[in-house]
Amino acid sequence: MEIIKKTANLTAGDIYALTKGNDVRKMTDAKGETLDIRKFVLYTDEDVNGKEMKVLAVETVEGIRYATNSKTFVRNFYDICSIFESGNEELPTRFVVGAGRSKGGREYLTCDIAQ
Repeated sequence: MEIIKKTANLTAGDIYALTKGNDVRKMTDAKGETLDIRKFVLYTDEDVNGKEMKVLAVETVEGIRYATNSKTFVRNFYDICSIFESGNEELPTRFVVGAGRSKGGREYLTCDIAQ
């Protein structure tokens, strides 16, 4: 596992809880919701076939943890982080978990800043 990006001051215990905790929910469970995120970690992991993938795990202010390997969601979140960091601005904490549908009819998750 390699950490790509994370909130400041995460402890080893925080990282373990976000990446390996038994109570981590699927991000699809939060589809259509606005999440107030207090912690996150973006990291690489291996799937069952040994292929490397990016995973985003977040913790809300209520202490609920979600994780996803959705390429679109992870890319959206990473882009938001990069844009705000490049402008030396504080990262937003409220995000909308949305969904889209591919041309082939497959549903995917999206991430946007909550207004």
